[in-house]
Amino acid sequence: MLAEISAWTTGLRFDDLPAPAVELARRAVLDTLGVALLGTRQDSVRIVAGMAVSDGPCSLYGLGRRASLLDAALVNGTAAHAELYDDNSVPMIAHPSAPLVPALLALAEARGLGGREAITGYCAGFEVGVRLGRMLNPGLYEAGWHVTRVLGVLGTAAGCARLIGLDAARTAQAIGIAASMASGIRAAFGTMTMALHSGLTARDGVQAALLAEAGFTADAAGALEGTYGFLNVFAPGGGRQIGPLGQPLEMLGSGIVVKPYPSGAPTLAAIAAALALRPRLRDPADAVEITCLVHPWNFMTLRNEVPETPLQAKVSLRFCIAAALRFGCVTQHEFTAAALRDPELQALMARITIRADDSLPDNGQFPAELRILPREGGLLAERCDIHPGGIGRPLTDAELRGKFRNCAEAALPPEAAAAVEGLTGRLDTLPDLRDLCDALRGTAA
Repeated sequence: MLAEISAWTTGLRFDDLPAPAVELARRAVLDTLGVALLGTRQDSVRIVAGMAVSDGPCSLYGLGRRASLLDAALVNGTAAHAELYDDNSVPMIAHPSAPLVPALLALAEARGLGGREAITGYCAGFEVGVRLGRMLNPGLYEAGWHVTRVLGVLGTAAGCARLIGLDAARTAQAIGIAASMASGIRAAFGTMTMALHSGLTARDGVQAALLAEAGFTADAAGALEGTYGFLNVFAPGGGRQIGPLGQPLEMLGSGIVVKPYPSGAPTLAAIAAALALRPRLRDPADAVEITCLVHPWNFMTLRNEVPETPLQAKVSLRFCIAAALRFGCVTQHEFTAAALRDPELQALMARITIRADDSLPDNGQFPAELRILPREGGLLAERCDIHPGGIGRPLTDAELRGKFRNCAEAALPPEAAAAVEGLTGRLDTLPDLRDLCDALRGTAA
C-alpha cells in the first residue's frame, strides 16, 4: 500500500489537476489562512509562539516576526485549528487543511517555491489523508483517536514530499517516518491541546519530508501494513484496500466542508436550525422547552457537561444552540467568558434536551432538528440536514471572502489582509510564495 501511495504522490502533476480541484485548493488556502489569523488571538497560539526561536526564514502569521521552518509550521498549524473554524472532510472525520496549508506554506517560503507546487502538494496530501480516513473510519474515530493528528500527519508528510519533489522511494520513507509520529486523543477536544494537535501535525509532516530528503530511513515495507505497522496498531482487522488514488480526487468526490460558525462540526446544523427558528419566537426567553434531535454520531464528539471555558463552549451543543437563540448570531464574539456568564443564555441551556434520532439521515454532516415549545402558540420546528458550507451547499465566493476578511482583521491591517486575499486568489500564478508569507506576517502587536 505504501508503494502505491508513494508512486501516486510522486506522479501527481499540477498540469494534470482538473480546474475545479485547483479552485477548491485556492478556496481552502484562503479559508485556512483566515481562520489561522483569527486563531492568533488565542492564548494557545501565544504560548506556542513564545517558545519559538526567532529570526528564522519563515513567517508567523499575524505576529510580526519570523521563526525557524519547523517552529513556523508548529505555530501556524496551531493557529489554524485554535478557533475550531477550519474546514472538515466527511470521510476523513478530520480537519485536513489546518495542518496541510501551514506546513506547505512554511516549506515553500523556506525553499522559495511557488503556488503551483503548493497546490499540487495540497492535493496530494488531501488525497492521502482522506483516502486513509475512508478506509479506516469510523472505527479509528470511534476508538478515540483525533484523526486530524493520526492520519493528518501521513497526508501532510505526503504533501510536503510532493512539494519538494522527493522521488517515490524517499516519499515512502517520509510517510514511513510520519507513521511513527502519529498520535492524538479526542480527550483533548475543548482544550488548547486540540489545536496543538494540528500544529504538531504540520511540524511533523515537514520534518518527516526533510528527514527523508536527507537520507533518513524508516521501515517503508512494513510501516503501514507490517505486523507492528500503522494499520495493525491503530486499526487492527486487516483486509483493507485503499483503492485507486485520484479516481476521482477526493477533493472533487467527497468535497470540503467550510464552516460558517467557529464551533465543532456536530453543532453546525443545529446552529443553522436555531438561527432559522429565532425570528419566529417573540422572545427567546419565552421558550419553555427546547429539544434538539441529532444523529447518533453527534454524541461521539460533543462534550455534555456545562462548559466552563470558551473552548469547551465550542464543542457544547447546548451552548451553541443557546447562543444562536440568545444573540441571533454565532461568531467568534459569542465564545467568550462574558457569554458563558450571561444569565439568559444559561437559562436557555438549562431548558435544552438533546436526543438521538435514527430517522435523521446518515450523511456525515451531523443533521439536526430543533423543536421549541413557546409559552404561547404551537410547537415550532426546524430541520437542517446540511448546514451552509456543507457538501452540496457551499459558501459563495462572496461569503468565503467575507469570512476571510472578518477573521483577518483580528491580526492584520486592512492593506495586508487585502494583499493576502489578492495573492491567494491567483495562487497558482505566483512563482514564489514569499510575498504572500510576508503579507501574512503583518507587524508585531
